[in-house]
Amino acid sequence: MKRKIKINKKIKSDLEKYPMVECRWLDIVSDASWQSIDNLKNTKLATCITKGHLLSQSKGITRIFGDYSLKDNSKTDIEEVGNTTIIPNSVIVEIKKI
Repeated sequence: MKRKIKINKKIKSDLEKYPMVECRWLDIVSDASWQSIDNLKNTKLATCITKGHLLSQSKGITRIFGDYSLKDNSKTDIEEVGNTTIIPNSVIVEIKKI
């Protein structure tokens, strides 16, 4: 399964520089209730999916943003990003362009 996507840094347009991706990753599951040992042994990690624009995958971290605002008088240059998610690469199961 794919865990890294290359970003073409030569592209001049900000919107084209950051591809839309779907990232499937594993998250911690915690439960404060009483349960049997067998139930705990069968509990699995939560599989989460994050969709957005891939900013980077470096130094063990994947950075994705969902929203952005454009610079004045521009149709492609990003000024700010929002709805961000930072995921450790070690918990990523798969990442693909969409």
